[in-house]
Amino acid sequence: MKKISTFLIGLIFTCSYSQIAVIKDKDGYTNVRKSSQKDAKIVYKLKENEAFWYNYDDYQEEKSWIQVFIPKDKFCVTYSKDKYLRGYIHKSRLLPMEHFKRVLQNEVQLNYELKDFNRANHIDDGNGHLVSKIDGRKIWGTDGSYPQKEITKVNLIVNNKEINIHQVLYSDLYACNEKIEAYKNKDTYFIMQKHSDGAGTYEVLWVLTEKNGLTQRLVEDISHEHF
Repeated sequence: MKKISTFLIGLIFTCSYSQIAVIKDKDGYTNVRKSSQKDAKIVYKLKENEAFWYNYDDYQEEKSWIQVFIPKDKFCVTYSKDKYLRGYIHKSRLLPMEHFKRVLQNEVQLNYELKDFNRANHIDDGNGHLVSKIDGRKIWGTDGSYPQKEITKVNLIVNNKEINIHQVLYSDLYACNEKIEAYKNKDTYFIMQKHSDGAGTYEVLWVLTEKNGLTQRLVEDISHEHF
C-alpha cells in the first residue's frame, strides 16, 4: 500500500491504509502488553477483526513486538488528544489490512446523500469564516473553513443488504467522496475511504458484518502530524 502522510504518536510512523490491522490468533484474542516484553503487564485484549493502527516502522524493521494504537472509542465519536490506548503485540499476531481479501466492486456499494450546509441549522464555535466544531463535535474534512455540503444519509449496501448507519456516525464527516477500498477477513468487511477538501485530508474505516451491522468506525486525520 502507498504511504500517504506522517503523524507522530509517541514514535513517528506513516499513516496510510497499510497501517490498519487486525489480529490473527487461533484463540480469537491477543493480549496487548504495556511494553515490548512477553511478561509485561497486559493492558488490553484485542478481539478478532477489531481494527486498530500499528507502528509501520516497527513492522518494516521486523521487530518482534509491534506498537499498536487502539481507539478508546470504537466509533471515534468523541475526540481528544488522549484517544488511543497504546501497547505492544507480538508480530506473529499482526495481520495488516493489505493482506485481507479484496472485495469485488459489485459486492459493496456506498454513496452519500448530500445537501447544502446551512449554518443556521447548526451550532458552531466559528466566526462565520473559520470553525473547528459543529454541534459540539470536531469536524473532519476541512482545514478550518466552513463545509459546503453536509451528509443527510449514508447508503451502504453489502450483498444487496442495507447496513444502517446512524446519523451520529456521519454528521461530523465533510468533503466526502464515494471512492472506496473494500476488504474482507472471514465474515467481516472493511471499507476504507480517504476524504479531503484539498487540505483537511482524513480517512474513514467502516467495519461491519452482514449479521451484526456496523461494529466500528475509525477516523483519523492524515494531513498533519499528531502528538
